[in-house]
Amino acid sequence: MLSGRFFETISRLMPVDALSGKENEIAKLNPDKIYVENVRAVLGVSYASAVRICEMAVRQGLFERGIEVLCPDGSVATSADSEASLPETVTCWKESDGEVEEEKLATASLGRIVFYRLNDRSASFLYRPAAENG
Repeated sequence: MLSGRFFETISRLMPVDALSGKENEIAKLNPDKIYVENVRAVLGVSYASAVRICEMAVRQGLFERGIEVLCPDGSVATSADSEASLPETVTCWKESDGEVEEEKLATASLGRIVFYRLNDRSASFLYRPAAENG
C-alpha cells in the first residue's frame, strides 16, 4: 500500500514517461527515509534535480523533511523533524583496542544529512478524484 502511494506521489512530480518502467525501483525505496541520492539514482536525474523534486513535494505537502545526525563512523545517531529539535548531545559507539565504547558527542560537531518521508496526511489528497485535487 505504501509503495503504491509513494509511486503516486512521485508520479505527480515527474512526467509519466520519465517514470516508465521504474515502478519496481521506486517501490523499493523506504517511504519513511527517502534520501536525495536514492531519488537521483532511481529517476536518473542530477543531484540538484532530485533536491528540487523532493523540496517541491515538501511544498505540496506530499513529503515531510527530516534531518539525521551522523556519528563519526557514518551510523545514524539520531533523527528529528528539524535542527531545532535535535538534542545537544548524542551517543555514538567507537571501537578501541577491540572494545566497543560508548561516547557522548556534541551534536553541533557532527555531520548531518537531510531525508524525506512520505506525508501520511497526503494520502487522502492523493486518492481523491482529479476534479477535487484542483
